[in-house]
Amino acid sequence: MNEKAPSSPIRILLVEDNEHDQIAFLRALEKADTPFEVTVCERAEGIPTALQTGSESFDIVVLDQNLPGISGLAAYKKLQQKSDVPPFVMLTGTGSENLAVDALRAGIYDYIIKDPNQGYLLLLPLKLKDVKQRHTDVVTRLKAEADLKKAHSELEKKVALRTAELSRTVEALVEEIAERTQTEKALRDSEQALRHLSLKIIETQENERRQIAKELHDSIGSSLAAIKFAVEGKLQTMTNGPPSDAVPLEKIAGHIHDTIKEVRRISTNLRPSMLDDLGLLATIKWYCRSSGELHADSRIETKLALKDDDVPEYSKIVIYRVLQEALNNALRHSGADTIRVSLTAAKDRVRLCVKDNGCGFNPEDAIQKADPLSGYGLKGMSDRAEVVGGSLSIDSSPGQGTTVCLELPL
Repeated sequence: MNEKAPSSPIRILLVEDNEHDQIAFLRALEKADTPFEVTVCERAEGIPTALQTGSESFDIVVLDQNLPGISGLAAYKKLQQKSDVPPFVMLTGTGSENLAVDALRAGIYDYIIKDPNQGYLLLLPLKLKDVKQRHTDVVTRLKAEADLKKAHSELEKKVALRTAELSRTVEALVEEIAERTQTEKALRDSEQALRHLSLKIIETQENERRQIAKELHDSIGSSLAAIKFAVEGKLQTMTNGPPSDAVPLEKIAGHIHDTIKEVRRISTNLRPSMLDDLGLLATIKWYCRSSGELHADSRIETKLALKDDDVPEYSKIVIYRVLQEALNNALRHSGADTIRVSLTAAKDRVRLCVKDNGCGFNPEDAIQKADPLSGYGLKGMSDRAEVVGGSLSIDSSPGQGTTVCLELPL
């Protein structure tokens, strides 16, 4: 069991010239539970000498008002100029209300009247203990205030330094933001110019394809058709059979017919005339139907839930080219038996999806292996989408089929 450590005695300097009162004072403190250590000084002039070691020598000075030569209050007022004096308690046998007020105003901690019955002696230990506690609280508060004031001063200095640093940082950030804003504007302008240039390139490519397709159809196709008709006409006018070692004209006419079909196919792939004549939806239906006829093992389902007028003119060729590439990939590589093509509009976007139930693949591997300069395949589809402010997504994995989705702004 731990015993409570004994408390330090309260050190008292008693300034009292009356021997009887001195003895009564000492006996009253001896009976108290709190330990006291008392030093007696009979005259006020002896107080400075007793306190010459500083306020740490005593916890309380108990000062009698009626001292020889000078009153206790007058003696206190002389000592009050020193900042390190301990708290004072005044004792008097002839007290008055005015004296008590003057004493408390001067800074005396407490005022005790020595009544004739000496009842004050019973309260004396409690009074002195209370004075010491109050003084300790005051000293603690003053120290805390001083520490707080010092901390506040130091904080203000730090805040001032930090504010200056932040001001410099803000100025640097403002300059950096201005530079970055200019850079971003330049990048946006450059991107806009690049996009415009890319649109012009695509437009030029499509115009060239349109011209080549027209020439193939109108010139070479017409010439081949004329040759075919001439050969067939010659066959009808021939009376004698052809030499035994000659190539039959029927066979030549068949080759010419196949060549005409191939020229028409190439012309259509370059730029289907119906895209300009009949519109995007009719072209998609025709392309899906003709592709399905060439690949009888795959069923192509279409869902077109918008109107031609809903799609901007510059986006139609992008949608058609992406459909061409995605559908050809699905027919040639996926092994799918069902391919679903949908073209829908939602809010301010048009969405083309080509979904198959084939073997699937890893899109990242395919993109990394692709020739970046080819302009075809997955990279080509993505580039076309970006040029017109759209996006392309490919969702696929081995054995899970493939979904290619193109989204363009309306």
